[in-house]
This record gives sequence, C-alpha cells and structure tokens, in this order.
Amino acid sequence: MQPNSFLINNNIPILYSFRRCPFAIRARAAIFLSGIKVEIREVLLNNKPKEMIELSPKSTVPVLKLEDNVIDESFDIMLWALDKNDDSNLLAPYITNKELVINLLKRFDIDFKFHLDKYKYSSRYLDDQAYLGKEKHRYQAELHLNYLQSHFLENSLYLNGSKISILDLALFPLIRQFRLADINYFENNRNIKKIRGWLEVLTTSSLFNDIMHKYSVWHKGQKTQYFFNPKYN
Repeated sequence: MQPNSFLINNNIPILYSFRRCPFAIRARAAIFLSGIKVEIREVLLNNKPKEMIELSPKSTVPVLKLEDNVIDESFDIMLWALDKNDDSNLLAPYITNKELVINLLKRFDIDFKFHLDKYKYSSRYLDDQAYLGKEKHRYQAELHLNYLQSHFLENSLYLNGSKISILDLALFPLIRQFRLADINYFENNRNIKKIRGWLEVLTTSSLFNDIMHKYSVWHKGQKTQYFFNPKYN
C-alpha cells in the first residue's frame, strides 16, 4: 500500500505544529518516515490560531486533523502514521514490548519533562513553592537519563539495537531540550556518554534536517504548505 492511498478524495491531513516543540518534532519524524503527506500549519505558541483551538481543547501542538477525526496526542499521531506505513519497522519495540515503551514514554513525558522545564526555564518558576532550584531539577532530570542509558545494549547505536525505532524518535526531542539548557554541561557529562553519542547521531542526521525545515507561520488564506518525504511523493 502506498502511504497516501488511504486518503479519501485527496483529503490531505492537516498538522498544526511548532518547529521547536519536542512533541511536534516526534510527530513530524513519524509522519515523514511513514511517507504520508500532510498540510503543515506552523503556529506561534503565544498566538495560537482559533482553528487549532476549536479542534482541540488542549490547544497545544501537535494537532492532526483527519477527515473524520482529530488526534492531539503526539505519540498517538506517531502510531497513526506508522500504522499506515512502516517500511523501516520502527514499531518493532512497541509490538514486542508495548509495556516497556509506554512506561518509558510516561517517565519522560511526565517526570523528566517536569524537571526539564524547571531546569531549562528556571526563571519562570522562582515564585513556585514546589521549585527546588535549577541544579536540583537538573539532577532529578539526569537520573532519568541515567535510567535510559541503562537500556542501551552494549555497542548498540540506538535504544532498540542497531536500527532506529519509535523509541528513539519519541525520546530524542525531549533530551535535545535538556542539552540545549546548558550545552557545555551536557557535552562534558561523562555519566551520560552513551546518551550524548546517541543524541549526536540523531541530531546530525539528514532526517533531523528534514523534519526541522522552517515553514512560515500559518495564517488563514495563505498558500498551502506541505510536509512530506520526497521518497514517497
């Protein structure tokens, strides 16, 4: 089946996205590798279009509008795309050990992200009674990185072995945010050497370059912009 053959009357899905959002990055990665063509609408988080807000009460990216459905959870968008086409067998760990994948996702999407935000955007939380301080939140986030590092097999390049999988695509955008909070600290941290090498492989890849292409901010009436993998379209 061709990746876009499921479209009815050429009704191309619409993806609301924000280039730097880690959850939007993971969704775009899966869509790109599935070969599905979508209309992409780049938004500003401080000026979200009402069209997106009306689709999803969460009002956060990514939001995928289908002909008869709306998907507003990033991992669900990944599963939707790869269910349509998974030439690279990215779903392998999800199929063989769904519980492990879901638990890792919850750990990083909830617990790691909680400390990441307070580390990366520390100035926003100074008046928060639950704020522990930048270094303490960094330490707590790093504990999760240590846990993730323990999942690498010896000499394996990716989390599921020698081939990239949905696990890598889902987690690397969040860990990239941790690196950006203090690049020198990250690059000189010997405790997460495997994580550092893994992240470098992913963020210097042609895939990353493709999914991080800059699109102009969407506004109603503008020329349609598309996001797709040239290999399939």
